[in-house]
Amino acid sequence: MTKFLVITFIVLYASVLLYLLLFFLVPDFQALVIENRQKIANLTGGENYFWVLLISFLVCFIGSATIGFPVPYPFVLFSLSNSIYLKYSNRGLLLNEIIINIPFWLELLGIAFVGGLGCALGELTSLYLGKGAKKMTKGKELQTIKNIKGFSKLILEHPKRTYFYIFILAMTPIPDDVFWINLGLQDKQNYSLYKCLLTSWIGKNVLTTFYCLFPILISLGYKILNTELSDTLSVINEVIMLLITLTLILIISFYDWNKLIENRAKKFCK
Repeated sequence: MTKFLVITFIVLYASVLLYLLLFFLVPDFQALVIENRQKIANLTGGENYFWVLLISFLVCFIGSATIGFPVPYPFVLFSLSNSIYLKYSNRGLLLNEIIINIPFWLELLGIAFVGGLGCALGELTSLYLGKGAKKMTKGKELQTIKNIKGFSKLILEHPKRTYFYIFILAMTPIPDDVFWINLGLQDKQNYSLYKCLLTSWIGKNVLTTFYCLFPILISLGYKILNTELSDTLSVINEVIMLLITLTLILIISFYDWNKLIENRAKKFCK
């Protein structure tokens, strides 16, 4: 992990801690946060829902297009879906009434699927980075190119499995940038770009839907514990989700996924 990323994570964690301290120790700040959350929930209705979808798409696109830089798009998806939940809750609907409300699910899945599309299209950055690297080297095998190719060499030796691996990688938080770079580095294009994007979108939809379901899952948890979900608890939940997202990105950035996936591929291809 680079020094820049370490500093970035330290600043992010420190900012979250400061936010929590201000929320609990400064009543005016707490009231301001709760009031603004209610306003955000009201902004998800009517024509404003278009902007919710646009935010979901852009944040997920940037999060997927950036290589090696953490973008906490899962937290953004959680916040957007939580605002949808708050909007229906503010109308006086109980949790069990919200769960069977079809418009609620349409709005929630709209955020997830548009976000999934942004994630899938963002992978084109890695694909064309690979294509550009291949053109710049003009056939010369630089060590960096060899290292990248080594990541998914075993996978791409079996072209028929390409779409399967795209789907598996897309539906997990494991970074798949190197896989897409390797697709761009291939001498022969043994894949359909349309099918790659479609497969990736389907897989990303599974992941983004999971993030968007968190508000419902948390509410169900509180209901099982016979605890009322107050505004304060809701804010705490958002902070916890942010910390989980940052920690997940930290682990993803630190762990050698290349080695893990290559070892799994060797076992699978035997």
